[in-house]
Amino acid sequence: MHIAGQVAGAVTTTPAPPSAPSRGRRRHRRALRRLTPLFWLGPSLLLIAAVVAYPAVELVRTSLQTISSIGLNEGFAGLQNFRNLFSEPALPHVVYNTILWVVLVVGVTILVSLPLAQFLNKAFFGRRLVRWALIIPWAASLVMTATLWRYIYEGSYGMLNAVLGDLGLIHKPVYWYQSQATSFWCLVFVGIVVSIPFTTYVFLAGLQAIPRDLYEAAEVDGGTPWQAYRGITLPLLRPALLVAVVLNTIYVFNSFPIIWVITGKIPGDFTDTTITFMYKIAFTYRLDPGEAAALGVLNVAFLIVVVGFYVRRVGISSEEPGAGLTSVGSGPGRWATLRERLADSLVPLANRTRPAFLPVRRALTAPWQGPKRVWASLWRPGRPYILPLIGLLIAAFFALPYLVMLDSSLKSNIDLFHSPALYFPTKAEWGNFASVWSQIPLASYMVNSLVIAGLATLLVLAVSLPAAYYTARHRFAGRKAFLYLILVTQMFAPVALVVGIYREVLSVNGQNTYWALVLIDSGFALAFATWIMNGYLASIPVEVEEAARVDGAGPLRTMLRVVLPLAKPAVVTAVIFTFIQVWNEFVVAETIFNDPTTNRETLTVGINAFVGLYQTQYNYLFVASLIGIVPVVILFAAIERHLVSGLTAGSIK
Repeated sequence: MHIAGQVAGAVTTTPAPPSAPSRGRRRHRRALRRLTPLFWLGPSLLLIAAVVAYPAVELVRTSLQTISSIGLNEGFAGLQNFRNLFSEPALPHVVYNTILWVVLVVGVTILVSLPLAQFLNKAFFGRRLVRWALIIPWAASLVMTATLWRYIYEGSYGMLNAVLGDLGLIHKPVYWYQSQATSFWCLVFVGIVVSIPFTTYVFLAGLQAIPRDLYEAAEVDGGTPWQAYRGITLPLLRPALLVAVVLNTIYVFNSFPIIWVITGKIPGDFTDTTITFMYKIAFTYRLDPGEAAALGVLNVAFLIVVVGFYVRRVGISSEEPGAGLTSVGSGPGRWATLRERLADSLVPLANRTRPAFLPVRRALTAPWQGPKRVWASLWRPGRPYILPLIGLLIAAFFALPYLVMLDSSLKSNIDLFHSPALYFPTKAEWGNFASVWSQIPLASYMVNSLVIAGLATLLVLAVSLPAAYYTARHRFAGRKAFLYLILVTQMFAPVALVVGIYREVLSVNGQNTYWALVLIDSGFALAFATWIMNGYLASIPVEVEEAARVDGAGPLRTMLRVVLPLAKPAVVTAVIFTFIQVWNEFVVAETIFNDPTTNRETLTVGINAFVGLYQTQYNYLFVASLIGIVPVVILFAAIERHLVSGLTAGSIK
């Protein structure tokens, strides 16, 4: 039978095989689709490679070279730099300082921040004022804060000695930061004070993520506040605790300005940590980049261990579009299940165990019932007054040093160096705010900082927004690797790689140039901006983009016209936080953008340059510091509402 494609009178024909040009076009389109992620992520990857990856490689390479004090490479040194480092007499003491510094600052910060966050989680009159006071040490540059505390700690005219003397606690001046017996502990105290705000906000975000119905169930069952805290709050606060401990460990380990500004110009190394000791070897009394790089490699190795621990506990949420950064054990799945289990089992478990423990409970609590009833009767009517009073004391603690800065900025030189210190100026010298512009090249400092911070912020926004949007909206090969890279680079501070950064800048003749500092600051601010916007963009429903796609809008137009307006809170937070971070940056600017002869100094570097070993014109420095701090604090206060969710986006949500 010969029927050639005839079925019910219809003639079918076999389609011709596609021509070679059409197959080539399809392959070309597939190749373009595979390369699409590079269009969105490529600028971020290039910036990270240039600012983080290359300096890390250069740090390792320098540690294996012999570099002269004038920067000449004299050849391969093998492990000689490491042997020289381990033969340093001061190294054991420096390592001991580092361990003590990290353990004390992180430990005390956690212990103080946890109850402080619980207090700020309560509703009371004036809570917003307390939160604003709390963010002042966070928003203010560490250089300016350290300069302030250096003045407070001064011996004959320091404010701390004046207060303690008037209270009768001391009878002669104590040279707090000059004495080996007290200097390190003074630094620890300042480190704790400036670390508390960030940690408190992390805990506050974790507390606000705990459903209220769990506490209501415990209260209905007769559970005490301590039982609810131990059985509900602490288990569900573990993700926030992980973030706080790990990030504080990294930030405190990398802390440079506090130690450098207060005690860095004093001869000796009795307050040095491995970070400041490395900087001294590289850039001050030793000028040995090779040995400094060897210590830098060890510092980075420690950070890698801490970051590795964090990354093992942190995961990337599902590859579905709209999923962003999250934490293992803190994502919707595991912790939602834990909340449900707690809610389902709390009441039945309490009912089963109550009869067995009821006699014991009565015996233990009987002596306290009377005082408890008295306290309850006093607390209920007094709560509206007690909580604001406590809040006022907390606000005063964090704001008072900066009021000292304002007060001292209005003093004359005679009043400023009066012994004992005067609490208030005999005559307010408002002229200091006018004469500071001639005493210090403040205008140049301000312009430099504004240009660098403004350009870096624009660059970070232009690079991080496409990367955050594409990773939040699309699944593709390498998505997890990119998001893990963002998490890892978030952990590194410029000071850890400063030797490698300096060698890289020298190789491209970038010292004292705006573009070099802008690129470096942008590279280290990129991760945080991407982190915030990725978490926020992932929470926006994908359906809002469908109408734009139906109208034929491409991905870039959809991002700019549809998604960007909805993500305005996250974008504003990222922009302001990036600007503040670059505005307050110190160590890189101190190293590569520090030429007083041409006024190539940022505000933080310029202020530190006028802190002398024997005498400092604090009144002018405080005026300059206030000019630098007040706008930043206002910006920070403007985004305070978004800090709780924004800073921990993708970590403890």
